[in-house]
Amino acid sequence: MVTSQNILYSSSAIARVLNVAASAVVKFDVFTKVIWVYIKGQRPKFLSKKLFTQHFVDRRKAEARGLTVTRHAFDRSRFTVRNESKGTFYQVQAIASGLVCECEDYQNQVRFFGRGCCKHGYAVLAQLGYTDLRSYLAAQ
Repeated sequence: MVTSQNILYSSSAIARVLNVAASAVVKFDVFTKVIWVYIKGQRPKFLSKKLFTQHFVDRRKAEARGLTVTRHAFDRSRFTVRNESKGTFYQVQAIASGLVCECEDYQNQVRFFGRGCCKHGYAVLAQLGYTDLRSYLAAQ
């Protein structure tokens, strides 16, 4: 179950950020601006929450690179984003206030952050010539 905490901060995310095995993450605690992390065989350390926010975005951008985007001919604001390796597809709509996707990741981001951009959204942004959601919103 995705929560407001584990959507950004998880043992898996910590393992990816620190380039260690997920099984090496013994414990972590979330504080106001930092995450306290204890890795097996290492001294505990504090990591910035900003680091995890950037990791969250970078991971979705990286996953977007392997997706195929098709713009709808009848409604130029709508796109179909396909993951050929998984055989899945999602509908994304580009509107002035952002991108709207029907996937679970996007829905969770909206629930916890008020808005979001999933890998499907980043694939559409790339198709439209934008590197990030902020520059897309600024252009609207």
